[in-house]
Amino acid sequence: MRFDGKREVSATRDAVWRTLHDAEVLRELVTGCESLTPRGAGTYAATMAARVGPVADRYRGTFTIEDQVAGEELLVRVDAKGRCGRIDLVLRVRLTDGPRGTTVLTYVADARVGGLVSRVSGAALRVFGNHFTGCFFRGLDRVVPARTLVPA
Repeated sequence: MRFDGKREVSATRDAVWRTLHDAEVLRELVTGCESLTPRGAGTYAATMAARVGPVADRYRGTFTIEDQVAGEELLVRVDAKGRCGRIDLVLRVRLTDGPRGTTVLTYVADARVGGLVSRVSGAALRVFGNHFTGCFFRGLDRVVPARTLVPA
C-alpha cells in the first residue's frame, strides 16, 4: 500500500532536518511509539502499539533513518513484528525550502503488512495510514517551531 503527500512545516529546513534525527522527538511524534532505543548510527530498536480496524497489537522491531542527501532527502525503514502480523515500511522524505522560512516535506511511503492485520480491509488500512502520517506531520509542525523560532 502506498501513501504519499506534501506538508509544510513552519521552520527552516535545517531545523526540520535536525528534528527528524532526534530520537526523543521521534518517539513523541510517532503515534503509539512506546520506545525507541539507539542501536547504532540511525538505527533504533522500536516498540509501538497500533490498532488497525478491529486488530490491536504491539509491534517490536527496527526503525532506521538513512540520509540519502544530507539536509535534503532521507529514507526511513520500519521492520516490525507483533502477535497479529508484521509491518514493513519504507518512507522516502524530501525537504525543500518553502515560502517565508518554511520547509516543504514531500513523502512517499510503501507499506506491506502480513498476518492477521493483512486481512483488514484496504479502506481501513488507508484510514490508518492517513491518520498516522497526519498525526506525525501535525506534531512535527507543532514541535519544530517550539524548538527553533522562525521569523514571521
